[in-house]
Amino acid sequence: MRLFVAVRLASELQKAVGAFIVQNAARSKGVKWIDVSQAHFTLFFLGEQPARLVAELDPLLQKVAANQKSFPLALGPGGVFPSWQAPRVLWLGVGKGREELKALAARVTTACGERGVPRPDRPFTPHLTLGRVKKPPAAIDREALVQGVAGEMVVDVFTLFASELRPEGPIYRELATYRLARQD
Repeated sequence: MRLFVAVRLASELQKAVGAFIVQNAARSKGVKWIDVSQAHFTLFFLGEQPARLVAELDPLLQKVAANQKSFPLALGPGGVFPSWQAPRVLWLGVGKGREELKALAARVTTACGERGVPRPDRPFTPHLTLGRVKKPPAAIDREALVQGVAGEMVVDVFTLFASELRPEGPIYRELATYRLARQD
């Protein structure tokens, strides 16, 4: 079972990101854009795991949620990984809420580590994947991507997902959702 923990993009931001993708898809050749209904901020990718891990993680992730207050999150400027010279992933960054999202990801990573899941090799970089370059060299509207998408949401839940890879794109299935503590 391929697992990851993420914050789903709020519906109002899905519309804004969807409009951005529609506007830029015609000008950006060689990019496979995301299905905006599945847009999310990955907190931790666990990879292939035994199904029993879901039940083992549940109390740990409940504890993470209970100890994390909800927070506002605003989209920030975009960019590419690994570089503009060889782009592979197009993404939007996080402005407001960046540090809170990083703290949440660190807590989720620690919880998963307690169940023996290895930590990632790279530090967590808060971002929303927009698309993947399928046919380099891709034509990308750098100015539009760097400008990004305006919008804000409240992060009040995170979700444990199972992912099934298919030729037409991944299918995500929610396994458990964890509600964060309310802000004071």
